[in-house]
Amino acid sequence: MFSPIKDHPLARVIYLLQMIIICELFVSGVESPMRNVKTASAGMAEARAMLSTHPVLHPHAVSEHLLARASIRHLQKGEYVFRQDQPADYWYVVVQGRVDTLRMGIDGEDRIIHHVQAGQLLAAIVMFLQQPRYPVEARAAVDSTLCRITRAALHRACLDYPALAMGMLQLAAQTVTLRIDDVDTLASTTAQQRLAAYLLRLGTVDGPHVELPVSQRQLAARLGVRAETLNRLLSEWQRLGYLAGKGRHWHVVARAALEALAHGTRDR
Repeated sequence: MFSPIKDHPLARVIYLLQMIIICELFVSGVESPMRNVKTASAGMAEARAMLSTHPVLHPHAVSEHLLARASIRHLQKGEYVFRQDQPADYWYVVVQGRVDTLRMGIDGEDRIIHHVQAGQLLAAIVMFLQQPRYPVEARAAVDSTLCRITRAALHRACLDYPALAMGMLQLAAQTVTLRIDDVDTLASTTAQQRLAAYLLRLGTVDGPHVELPVSQRQLAARLGVRAETLNRLLSEWQRLGYLAGKGRHWHVVARAALEALAHGTRDR
């Protein structure tokens, strides 16, 4: 149960801001053994191709420098990439699958803060702290393949290739800007606006069929609402004919209605 102070809307916004900034900027357990040399070679080839088109890591000399001593990790769904407070000696490129970053909430529940998709970097910015430790946990949401690169390799590459260092600074600056926007959204929108906007964003990828990437309890934590509130909104929108479905599987029936809710121009 929340205390009156913790349950205050501003306190919840501040707490969510802290989690978002930490997890996005840093966006190792026991490692899984390599499946076999052939699989590892294929994973490295895919990682090399991915880095060759990355907006920051793409120059051939840079990517080859970073991959010189890199390794491939294959994780099954639910396996951890790293644990919170573990020394941060490695950063990752997600080659296949998806990795979720998590942090323990004030109520003892794990909060899934961010989904790191294939082609995205995980824990790169934290490599530049003087004594880096992972401030979050990272867990494979599905069977995943990651390319693991050392902190030392990134430091050497930044010294040798100033454009890479500038690119990493740009990534950090973009992240801060996005997080400021997120904080403004948390502070100035209602629960129904945030939920409607979230469903619409998923719908732009999957069309009218929406599959929630996390449980409803985890989604409520991410959106800064109570689980009971989220459940009530989904049930009400289903009754009104805006949505159809249950659990993680939904169909957007009335997209215009959700757009109006997201913009605050319609009462639920």
